[in-house]
Amino acid sequence: MMNAFPLLLAGVAAATSPVEETDNAGRLGQEKPPAVVPAGPDPVYPAEFYKPFQPQTALDMLERTPGFILAEGTSVRGFGNAAGNVLIDGQRPTVKGGGITEVLRRIAASRVERVVLLRGTDAAEAQGQTLVANVVLRTDAAGSGNASLTLAHTADGRIAPSARISHARRIAGWQSSIELSGGTTRYPNDGIYLDRDGSGRLSSTRLEHTTANAPEYGLALSTSGPVAGGTLTVNLRLNKDAYSSQRGIDIFAGAAGGSPASRRDIAYDEKGRSGELGLDWTRRLGAGWTAKLVGLGRVERYVTDEDYVEGAYRGLSSQREKPTELVARATVTREGDHPIRPEFGGEIAYNRLSSRLDYAEDNGGGLIPVALANADTRVSEMRGEAFANLTVRMTGKLNLEAGVAVEYSRIRVTGEAAQEQSLSYFKPSAALVWSPLGSTQVRLGLRRTVDQLNFGDFAASVNQADGRPLGGNSGLRPARVTRALARIDHRWGKGGAIALEVYHQWHTGLLGYLVLPTGEDALGTIGDARQWGVKAQGTLPLGALLRGARLTVDGTWRGSRMHDPITGRHRRMDDIAAQTLTAEFRHDVPALKSSWGVNWTAAEQADVYYTGEVLRWRDHALWGAYVETTAFAGFKTTLTAKAINGADNARWRRFYTPSRAGRLSGSEQRSQKQGAIVSLALSRTF
Repeated sequence: MMNAFPLLLAGVAAATSPVEETDNAGRLGQEKPPAVVPAGPDPVYPAEFYKPFQPQTALDMLERTPGFILAEGTSVRGFGNAAGNVLIDGQRPTVKGGGITEVLRRIAASRVERVVLLRGTDAAEAQGQTLVANVVLRTDAAGSGNASLTLAHTADGRIAPSARISHARRIAGWQSSIELSGGTTRYPNDGIYLDRDGSGRLSSTRLEHTTANAPEYGLALSTSGPVAGGTLTVNLRLNKDAYSSQRGIDIFAGAAGGSPASRRDIAYDEKGRSGELGLDWTRRLGAGWTAKLVGLGRVERYVTDEDYVEGAYRGLSSQREKPTELVARATVTREGDHPIRPEFGGEIAYNRLSSRLDYAEDNGGGLIPVALANADTRVSEMRGEAFANLTVRMTGKLNLEAGVAVEYSRIRVTGEAAQEQSLSYFKPSAALVWSPLGSTQVRLGLRRTVDQLNFGDFAASVNQADGRPLGGNSGLRPARVTRALARIDHRWGKGGAIALEVYHQWHTGLLGYLVLPTGEDALGTIGDARQWGVKAQGTLPLGALLRGARLTVDGTWRGSRMHDPITGRHRRMDDIAAQTLTAEFRHDVPALKSSWGVNWTAAEQADVYYTGEVLRWRDHALWGAYVETTAFAGFKTTLTAKAINGADNARWRRFYTPSRAGRLSGSEQRSQKQGAIVSLALSRTF
């Protein structure tokens, strides 16, 4: 039965592989060029494979690697649990929260020797990832740089520019790089709201026009060189970003027509600054052993202001948040071709969030403060984890991966609802990895993890536009997740790849919305849940139909079930879309030094369950297209059209009294449209 898997995938490969052309060099006795994708359990894509895609950076190359989807990692607390799926020369960059994209953008394509996809047991640096890309750099690469300019035309007729320039070179024996970036993104949209009472009668119509702007500026530096018999890598990131919007809403009694009955204006402004410093020291110890020390510090500051005015009413809110994170991590790992490869390590992380929310309302008699639970709060956590992982080669084609981690933490909340709690968790994992053929791999795995809490949920917040104040819950505990999966990965030819994964998850202590003893809505533990699904990723060469063409697909279909503590009935988990699906058709024309493509994103929909409301959001399907060429003076020129059919989304809110267990008391339906975005990008390496 197990042999049927590779045979089935081989049949798909044969159906989509182009007919091989006669190799004249081979007939004349000349040396044949190396295969583009060497056979083996870990597929290798040399730099030559990417030439038809005209890459400028390592990021461009990974985006065109068959069957690989870049995962940035998460911004959760700590370092080990926030792993992405990219390594640089076998090491994970000491960055978090989107920083891997910046690292890859600073690496010119000319510096990349090859990309190796780690499908099995060599991915200790990226915990929990089933497919990891190892970007191997050339040791003889000279200095290089990349510059790009993008002009985006939005539906309001405005131009939003962005630019980026980076340079990398060896300085006094240290490989160093710098990147400067800046730009802005515009979000114009128009919306219509239909409000109905409990019987379905239209009570009011709102017409909304929004203009929004999000500027962002960044500086990224990195350097790597020899220190104390090992290699020290330093990464520094500084970012400044903002988001501001002006929403004007005309309100009509009943259907829209004539003069509006009233006017609502909402001004929203958010400003943020962040700095991150990462240190990584790695040293070879001999006999395949490697020691690694990681230090990471991150400081952020956010200020959010909202001013809501309608007639004689005014609501004013201002929130200040200051997150801080410090992480220290040490690992000792045995690498290479050994039958038993252990890894031991530990991590200590300190996190803190100070949050203050000032909220006041004015009904004509002046601003009156509104008290919310935990409006002025400081949350801190000291967390430690010790772990051990073991990879055992059971046979030439079968490996066992096993691991165990123990986590201890102390969470302290100070403020009006002061509380302290100590938590401990046992987190085992195991997987069997079978490679029946060099091109096929099967993985069966089981892993227990602990969700990381968002410290912002400990503090109060308010969404004035939706009329939804939330109290902070000082007694939050993280949910525990046990995940079982079966995955098969098959690759063939010069770019074919299919991966299929089936999974089932058990969530214990799931977080959702409940009512605090103070009577306010907040996030808290609402029970247990299950989630299951199928993931599919594929890159199918279409050379048999159109030379140089390929189709890339990435999709997930999922279901979930939990017991609702408010209604007593079963329902889906919050904010889990039943499906996500993207597809791209790309055609490379090397003779013209050009490529073109069309992409599509399927519609997505999910529900969020508040205590007295069910919110359903839906993003409509999107179409996009692009044309890129390097035929003009050494520049890579890309013309892109996003959301050709309009970036439409819809939202339905259904309100119940006194809670979702009661009667329907009203509803709100919103439809928004942002329009297409057409952008022209110029980039060049130097």
